[in-house]
Amino acid sequence: MLYNAALVLEGGAMRGQYSAGVTDAFLKHHLEFKTVIGVSAGALCGANFVSKQYGRMVHVNTHYRHDPNYISSLNIIKKQPVVNLDFLFDDHGWDWNNFDEEAYQRSATDFTIVATSLAGKTVSFTNPLGEKLVEALKASSSMPFLFDPQPTDQGLCLDGGVTDSIPFDLAQAKGFDKIVVVRTRPRDYQKKATSPLLKRLYQRHYRDYPNFITAAINRPEVYNQQVATLNQLEDKGLVYVIAPENPVKVGRLESNVKKIQALYDEGQAQAESLIPEIEKYLAKN
Repeated sequence: MLYNAALVLEGGAMRGQYSAGVTDAFLKHHLEFKTVIGVSAGALCGANFVSKQYGRMVHVNTHYRHDPNYISSLNIIKKQPVVNLDFLFDDHGWDWNNFDEEAYQRSATDFTIVATSLAGKTVSFTNPLGEKLVEALKASSSMPFLFDPQPTDQGLCLDGGVTDSIPFDLAQAKGFDKIVVVRTRPRDYQKKATSPLLKRLYQRHYRDYPNFITAAINRPEVYNQQVATLNQLEDKGLVYVIAPENPVKVGRLESNVKKIQALYDEGQAQAESLIPEIEKYLAKN
């Protein structure tokens, strides 16, 4: 059933396997949303959800995690990104789980990808197609230091989580009063303040982009305030939040595929148990 509601997906690199488990449970139960908004790994997960490709995200990250064409720390030596995001959208042949852009285009769901411009502002891309889709997803998922800024039609961009890690504010701005938010951290998680060393690294690496430096350094404070606001909205029943019940022990570039699979299974099992509650929330006047 297509609900007049927004689904918001937090980022978190390989922690996004939790979100993949949740959204696959939604696909299994035919829960659809008028709008999906994703940032970083949440955007990658959202693209697969909109194209209704059950299991694609976990399949790729468990079967190809050690393929050097996808993820390789040796790429640093070659001055290339550690993660080759093009790998996710290239055509690898009929027997590979290719992204189904035709299904994505047929969807009744609007899809918004969130990134951060080097001007230090949140930017978004709604319903991009073809190369523009890949371009926006790469920008949203490009972690500072590990990736070069990505060219988009809104300028050079990096990880959307720098300025808007949990973009429920964009769902509110679109006028939705039913918002389901999928976190990749437990509800009580708080980011620590940016360390002096990391501040210096930002200042040196992005010295030509002072507003981006400010946004990156202030990220923990902004994130913690977002969490506080989200918790208040949840307490009032204005949003429905799904979050891991235990600390997530999967690294940003986790190499242990058993841990990746287990996090996906955790997200799917938790969502399965919550489906009746979620449907009740989405159906209420």
